[in-house]
Amino acid sequence: AAVGIAVYQYMGAADLGYLDLKAPRNASVLCLKEWPMRHSLMSWASAELWQDWLAYREDMGTFIDQNRCVPSNVADLGEQQCATVHVPLHGMGGKLGTPMGVEYSWANDTVEVYGYLFLWMTFWMWIMITVHDLALLTVNNRDYILDLRGIKRVFPCWRKLYILLGFRCWKRMACGGGILVARRRFLQKPMRIVSVICAPVFLLWAIIAFLVVVLPVVSTFFVIYPVRLSRAVIFVNCLSSAIFGLVLTFHCIAFVSRVDRRQIYAVTWSAGGQDASPCVCGCMYPLSGGTCSTLLLIGAAVAYKSSILAFRCLKGLRRSNWANLLSILFPIPLTAYEVAWTRPDGQPIQRRKTGEPVQGEPAFDPFALMDEQPNSQRTTVAFMPVAIEPEYEPSNWAAEDVEAYLEALGLEEYATQARSRGVDGPALLGLLREVPADGVGGLAELGVADRRHARMIRSQLGLVKPKSVSGLLTDPSAVSGHAAREMLGPRYKSRSLDPAALRGRPRSRAEYIGCCGFPCVRGENGAGLPDEDESDGEGEHEVSDAGRADKVEL
Repeated sequence: AAVGIAVYQYMGAADLGYLDLKAPRNASVLCLKEWPMRHSLMSWASAELWQDWLAYREDMGTFIDQNRCVPSNVADLGEQQCATVHVPLHGMGGKLGTPMGVEYSWANDTVEVYGYLFLWMTFWMWIMITVHDLALLTVNNRDYILDLRGIKRVFPCWRKLYILLGFRCWKRMACGGGILVARRRFLQKPMRIVSVICAPVFLLWAIIAFLVVVLPVVSTFFVIYPVRLSRAVIFVNCLSSAIFGLVLTFHCIAFVSRVDRRQIYAVTWSAGGQDASPCVCGCMYPLSGGTCSTLLLIGAAVAYKSSILAFRCLKGLRRSNWANLLSILFPIPLTAYEVAWTRPDGQPIQRRKTGEPVQGEPAFDPFALMDEQPNSQRTTVAFMPVAIEPEYEPSNWAAEDVEAYLEALGLEEYATQARSRGVDGPALLGLLREVPADGVGGLAELGVADRRHARMIRSQLGLVKPKSVSGLLTDPSAVSGHAAREMLGPRYKSRSLDPAALRGRPRSRAEYIGCCGFPCVRGENGAGLPDEDESDGEGEHEVSDAGRADKVEL
């Protein structure tokens, strides 16, 4: 938001320092009774100025003829040209004027259009980020912020917007899909060549469709569903801001390369008419090369900052449990709060009491007080991802769990060998850590000889869990490798989440909320737990194989 406001202020505060006074665009001085000024606040409220605005835009010549005046010092001005005119400095301290005396072109409004555009997008961005972060900090609303999977489920019509961009058609051509006729494909190789040749056309079409269709539609949906779509709309708005920033950059490159393409401003001063009537004289000058270079850097900075914010937002769009606040500069997922750690002997750290978290407020420094401890000289911070549910963490598996895991993958022949050798979760991880020179590695001790089977055993760790005995939602107070709940965020104190209360309800309604790791019955988050069958309580979990998501019943 600060970048957008700064861009608008720079573009709206044009003065003499922005212009190249050595290259006037008109030869002689022009004098008018009234001269429209740039960035005049009265123009938004004065009906007369709006009428003048329409008049000189429709017919510049008629407007000049109707408002032409003769200054009191006509003898002096009649001999002077814009290249040699002498004007008192105190008469040139106002705002710059609209260029007159030449055929009016919309190119002379380039800087103003970009300024108002970035101001408008900054206003919307501020609203979207405020809604997103406030919803993310509240217990009752954070589960409504959808990620991509949730958007696909709740708003399936958005798929048509993706098809409209043309990426799907171009990808099919580039992959050799060809033309399908009577279940047969023709011209596969020529279509690949066509996809390469037409790539710029597809890219231009995608940008136009995104700005003209996708952006207005998504913004309209945001007005109706502000919390659910806040993260997605921020991402779309950041992409559009990055596109406009790049357009401004290339536009300013054209300004720098050719002086005749630069925007023109009028430098005006009051000369006074012969009959004591108002008379304003002026000359037209283009933007200077330094100003164009500054605008070029501004466009590049807007594109860069918008892209950075879009990438930060993309983490929460992939998986809601990795969402972070967007109004702060450090992208720390909210699952890092509450932050709790102790001294090596288990006692509270310096400046904290027993049971008091080191940092419990989201959006504040999660590494607070680490540098103030007596042993901070010899300590550091280590990060590692842990499973939200202990059943997904192989280090917690017993030998029976390893056997159930192999049976869930359809590899019963290895499950018997694992049971006979008593291989538990840590032992299985030890076998997998051995360098697989032949593609199998330590799994050969279980009788694994096929590389595909070894790859399957490795790839499904963390995605498939052994069959749950109770079939109930995992206790949110238990985290893999941790006895405490510090990494889970605020506890949701609702009696409706008691296992006895959940029994008999459709399991698809009990989802895992994306950002702070506590269950919710009415959540519609796309990052929820996989749906489970009501009949027997056995879950279905996604298993990816060669890019395809299959359902494997455990």
